[in-house]
Amino acid sequence: MKQKLTQEIAYQALQNFFDDTPFIMFATGTSCAVDLGFGMPALEQHLRDVIPKYGLNFQQHQEWEKVLTLLNKNADFEAAMNSISDSILLNYVVNETASIVTSVQNNNVDQILSDPSNWTASEIISRLVKKLPQSNAVLHMATPNYDLLAEIAMSTCKIPYTTGFWGGAIKTLNWKQSQRQMTYPASVQIGRKKQFVTHHINHVKLYKVHGSLNVFCKDREVVECDLWKIPPNGYNRLLITPGTSKHEKLHDYRDILLSEYDEAVRSHKRFLFLGFGFNDTQLVNNAITDKLKKEQSDGLIITRDLNIRIKELLKNAKNTWLVCKSEQDNSTRIYNNQFDDWLVLEDKELWRFDHFANEIMGR
Repeated sequence: MKQKLTQEIAYQALQNFFDDTPFIMFATGTSCAVDLGFGMPALEQHLRDVIPKYGLNFQQHQEWEKVLTLLNKNADFEAAMNSISDSILLNYVVNETASIVTSVQNNNVDQILSDPSNWTASEIISRLVKKLPQSNAVLHMATPNYDLLAEIAMSTCKIPYTTGFWGGAIKTLNWKQSQRQMTYPASVQIGRKKQFVTHHINHVKLYKVHGSLNVFCKDREVVECDLWKIPPNGYNRLLITPGTSKHEKLHDYRDILLSEYDEAVRSHKRFLFLGFGFNDTQLVNNAITDKLKKEQSDGLIITRDLNIRIKELLKNAKNTWLVCKSEQDNSTRIYNNQFDDWLVLEDKELWRFDHFANEIMGR
């Protein structure tokens, strides 16, 4: 018979989770907490509205009609978008995705600059960065999000971070060089002599596994530039949008985008998921879910809404905890499959990242 889950047991387990530094995955839930315009429903509606205005040729029209038919039958958005094979139509999708995400982001930049806690994941991240040990001063984070809310919030909080790019107004992807920017020389006494050793400052390595609004590619060179609203001739946006996962953009740039990410995942045994729905089964999830299910690595999922993918994961991941919202109200539910049932905390909203940080991680 399984043990009953109490608040004392749950709190102790959640606090113990942070004894070691986790790898963080955050997704659209973190952005939707700022503005629902970042969500897939808003993107779907935007594409429905604007794609027909491009004056599609016969093939493009047929492919788009197939997408709409699937969506109207309540098909998964990404599965429906995978019906597209025309490269020009795919570019329309990429550019319009960038357009709506940029618009929503611009509407919310000021509130995050004035108070970075408006991007509520910053509360958890700030605490983790501060407690990083000198022997391993890196917090590894990954996201499929295209927006720059995390970067804006970390900049405002003065949390050093790197996305792997190095240089000036136009940066090139060079993880080794970008890491050198996160070091400083320190004088140490060795016997009668002083020697200088290199230390890392506490910082974040942020892997944008689906690209980003400010990332572009040309002839297999990947660059980051905050200045380009429309890229110069020859440069294309590097966004892995719904509909492109089976096409050459993913295969051409997977190693470039994900080699460092893959290595970081392999080296971790503890994973924190913030607003992460486990939707991306091919690009992101396989290695991590194997860690949680086969290797029984420690996991913690903090999200507003429970879905079928999370339910299936929890059946086989005994060391993974879930903190989410009740279906009826804003109270908190906590679950781990080693216990007989959910723990419901009626007076807590721990599924909100800032509430969780203050309640579980301390001020």
